[in-house]
Amino acid sequence: MTEDTLLNAVHAWQRGALTRDALITQLTSLGRADAPLITELITQLHGRVAPHAEPGQPGAGASSTAVWRDELMGSRACTWGSAGLLVGPSVLILTDGRHGVVLGERDTRALNSSVSGSLMLLCQTIVMAEHALNERDMRQLQEQRLESASTSLSEIDPIH
Repeated sequence: MTEDTLLNAVHAWQRGALTRDALITQLTSLGRADAPLITELITQLHGRVAPHAEPGQPGAGASSTAVWRDELMGSRACTWGSAGLLVGPSVLILTDGRHGVVLGERDTRALNSSVSGSLMLLCQTIVMAEHALNERDMRQLQEQRLESASTSLSEIDPIH
């Protein structure tokens, strides 16, 4: 896959020619070694739009802040080491910590470097928390399985 393929997929989604899930699948199918593709995609998208300080325009009011908070609180994340993706309820956010873009169904907005850095940290935090929860859940399931197996075995009457 190339950054042009990814750029075409973003534009296809924004035109309505590709589903959001299909775009997300293309992005999340990339591995850590593909981080430069994501960084180049961000650079290409960032260079084509006017800078935008943050998704909620200054002075837009509390409703904009609430929408932005909802997007972030409802996000799932993926990282490729040096780049990250936040999948919100209505937008996709790509960041490499220096540059970032908010991809909507019809538009692309550039993020400034401080917001991009914060969002990269958020991506990494979400991914680390997910891994920690998965490990904890796995340990709990293993413990339950062991407890249930030992309980079941202790309840079996031996044949004399």
